[in-house]
Amino acid sequence: MHKRDTFELPRKTSYVYPIDSKLPLATDIRRYLKKEFAFCTQYEKGIIKDDDPEFLHQYRVTLRRIRAILTLHHSLFNPTQVELLNLAIKNLMQLTNLQRDLDVYLMQMEHYFSLIEHKHHLGLARFFDDLQHQRLKTYKKNKHWLKSDEYKAAHGEIAFQLKHLLAVDNQTTSSNITSINRLLTQLSKKVLKLTATINTETEDSQLHALRIKCKKLRYGLELYTSVSDQLTLSITAKTMKSMQSKLGVFNDSAVQIDFLNHYLEQYKKAGRRAKALNLLLHKMREQHANNKQQLIIEIIQFSQTTAKT
Repeated sequence: MHKRDTFELPRKTSYVYPIDSKLPLATDIRRYLKKEFAFCTQYEKGIIKDDDPEFLHQYRVTLRRIRAILTLHHSLFNPTQVELLNLAIKNLMQLTNLQRDLDVYLMQMEHYFSLIEHKHHLGLARFFDDLQHQRLKTYKKNKHWLKSDEYKAAHGEIAFQLKHLLAVDNQTTSSNITSINRLLTQLSKKVLKLTATINTETEDSQLHALRIKCKKLRYGLELYTSVSDQLTLSITAKTMKSMQSKLGVFNDSAVQIDFLNHYLEQYKKAGRRAKALNLLLHKMREQHANNKQQLIIEIIQFSQTTAKT
C-alpha cells in the first residue's frame, strides 16, 4: 500500500489545566471532556480503514481517560448525568473489546511461538489462523457499526450530554487549587489503602482494582501538571504511570489466559492445535504467576516507601 493511501495517527497535544484559569473548576473540566470526546472522532477513519491497530487503541484510551476524569470530578456535577454519561461511554467502548483483545494476541504472536517447541508450531499456527479470521469478522462488524446511524446517535447523545453537563451549586466555597487537592487526595488515599492490603495471597481481581485506581490518579495528576507545585500529594504522575503500565501488562496476561481457556472449551481436546494450546497455556500460567510475585514485591515496596513520606 502506498504511503499516501494510509492515514497518519492524529497528533494529540496533551491538555493540562490552565494555570491562570479564573473559571470555576467544573467549567474547565467540562471544556476538557468536550475537547477529548471531540478528538475521538479523529480516530474513527483509521479504525474503519484498519491500517494500524493503534487507531483503535488510542480511541479506547481517550474514552477511558474521559471516564476517569469524569469520575474523579463527579462531585462537581449532577450525579445522575455523571452516571448516565459513564454508562454511555462504557457501552460505546464495549463493542470494540473483542477486536482489541484479538489485536493484542496477534501482536504477540512471535512471543507465543517462542514459548513452545518448534514441533508444536503447526498446531499453534492453526490457532492464530482462527484468530485472524475472528479478528476480520469482528473488524467488519465494528466497521459497519461505526458507519451506522445507531453509532452516530449514541455519539451525538454523549456529545450533547457533555455540553450540557450541569455543575452542582457548591462551587464557590473554595478555590480551584483547594478543590483539586481535595479530589486528588481522596483518590490517592484509596490507592494507598489498596496497596497496603497487597500481599503474596492477593487475588488477580484485587490487582485489577488497583490498576483502575492508579489509572484514574495518573490521569488526574497529568491533567494538573501545570499546578503540580501547589499540590499536597507526594505521589507523582510518573510513578502512577509506571505502576499502571506494569499492572496493565499483568492484566493483559490474565485476559489472554482467560481467552485461551475459553477457546479450548469450544474445541476438541485432542489434535495438534489442542496439544499446542495446552502447552502454551501452561507456559503462560507459569509466567503469569512469576510476574505476579515480582509485581507484588514492587507494590509492597512502593507502599512501604510512600507510608514513610
